Amino acid sequence: MARQRCPHNDREVATDAIVDVANSSPVANSPFMVGVSGHRDLESEQLPELRAAVADFVRQLKEHLPDTDLHLIVGMAAGADLLVAETAVALGVEVEAVLPMPLAHYASDFDPRTLASLKELLRHPRVRCMELSPPPGVAPAAEQHSAQQRDALYANLTSSLIRRSSLLLALWDGQMSQLPGGTADTVLRFLGVRNDEHAGPAALEFIDAPAEADAAERLVYWAPTARSGSAASSSHPPCFLLAAGENTLQMLRTMPPLLRRQLAELNHYNAEFRELTEDGALSQVNSLLSVLPVRLPVAERRLLADIDEQYGKADTLAVYFQRRSDRLFDLFAIMAFTMGLAYLVYEKLTESRLLLIAYLLTLLTSLGVYYVLQRKRWFGKHLTYRALAETLRARFYLRLAGADHGVDATELLTLSGIDRFRGFGWIAFVLKGIEPPEVPRTPAGEAESREESGVEQAWIESQHAYFTSKVARLERTSRRVQALRRALFVAILIVISLLFTFGESLHRIDMGLGVPLRNMLMFSMGTLAVLLGVWQLHQDKMATRELLWQYRNQLRHFAHARTQLARISTPRRRRAVLAELGKDSLMESYLWAIHRYHREHEPPAAGGGS
Repeated sequence: MARQRCPHNDREVATDAIVDVANSSPVANSPFMVGVSGHRDLESEQLPELRAAVADFVRQLKEHLPDTDLHLIVGMAAGADLLVAETAVALGVEVEAVLPMPLAHYASDFDPRTLASLKELLRHPRVRCMELSPPPGVAPAAEQHSAQQRDALYANLTSSLIRRSSLLLALWDGQMSQLPGGTADTVLRFLGVRNDEHAGPAALEFIDAPAEADAAERLVYWAPTARSGSAASSSHPPCFLLAAGENTLQMLRTMPPLLRRQLAELNHYNAEFRELTEDGALSQVNSLLSVLPVRLPVAERRLLADIDEQYGKADTLAVYFQRRSDRLFDLFAIMAFTMGLAYLVYEKLTESRLLLIAYLLTLLTSLGVYYVLQRKRWFGKHLTYRALAETLRARFYLRLAGADHGVDATELLTLSGIDRFRGFGWIAFVLKGIEPPEVPRTPAGEAESREESGVEQAWIESQHAYFTSKVARLERTSRRVQALRRALFVAILIVISLLFTFGESLHRIDMGLGVPLRNMLMFSMGTLAVLLGVWQLHQDKMATRELLWQYRNQLRHFAHARTQLARISTPRRRRAVLAELGKDSLMESYLWAIHRYHREHEPPAAGGGS
């Protein structure tokens, strides 16, 4: 657990503070997270140019995110880190100062003047400071760390930056280096060129990206930097970098269109929630934390509260847009039935021009209203927000059980392919915003106490009961629909039989207003057929069968995990079962959203984005 022990930060949160979810802000802004890495030994003559480049980058992001908080994650080392942090706070941007070691130990990396600047910056109201716990093998209480241990501490900081950042800002000279936690190491690991098993190439090649280059999972904004006393320098203007091979990085001179769209979608998400909240249009926000049957440690509650706040936001919006999209489908069905009924009345009962006018008005009005409302993307938003809410729900309970490190939700989004659909790619930005500064390491004793208190069951039992009831309700509805369909079919057969047997005589029986009984029966048969067709169309639009299929699969996953946990007592094995459950449950949610999306939209192009 990251410790917030930065003594020079007035905004420091004490570890024994109590998080009150009920009194939290009603507007949960989902921030965009930007990691920062750069050299310490910057060429002094280039500092004004670098400040201008950083300021331009921050302003560019703020222009795309006017309703979204921008957070910069900075290690606060001398040189580039402090330059970026100072520039950011001057522009009104939040800075998360993540120290790789206690400030007293960190101070040895600073000269007196720079250390004073660091302490002054940590007191700024827009700077939130936290200290990372040392990685395994590094004693937390060591007065002096060896060079190898300090490298491990900086590598730990790099790991935190990469895991939490949606975009990386790098003040880098473009040169290769094997220094753990260094700028080159951070950039290459962020782009996926280097990892613990692969050290990366001996040299790098920078090329201009082709005009059609648009998509990349990870991007680095590179401000080429000259280092003090080094002959190597770059004349490239700032640009975006993406990996294009083992030793090749592509340069994009402007922000990729895909990133612009995803930033706009994230900002719309935040703006929409704020506006609907202010208008009182949303129902009460659902909280997972408020209904937990166990008493949690304060530190644990704080981590869960961050996830819970974002879950409540996504879930509330999902319910809001589900209701509107359902009403749109209902409207479509009603108008289709009205048009069919008007045609039957005109054809079989009375050839009134008023019916033709009513039919035409219904047709034009229904098409106009339907397509105008469809452009509001209520259905697509419902799918997107529901996918996000279910992801956050799984993350909440996995964190509660200490198994969240075993599930990479961003990777699952990519594997499912849902991130390629319009409106889904920005979900990963929200997930980055709830990542803790470091992956909590659960002690064995704590895991056992979790097991004894039944923490895992708060998720499994509630979800098992939920999906059991949903499957039972949908199966009852399905049986009623099948019975109704059979009854309508039998009624149609009876009418056909009567017409076939007594057709001529029925034509001579007057039902009043000059309408023969034969026409009345034909009208009734047609009405039943229209009703059956419209009902089937409505069920297809609602994708009821797919929903039942998803609930049955979810129930199977939770029932299987429930059975396994009843027979397993080893904490590590229990967490593995929960991690598998989280993956299976999330994949089911994503696949369901994909099936629903296909009913209303064209699939994405092979290489396209959202």
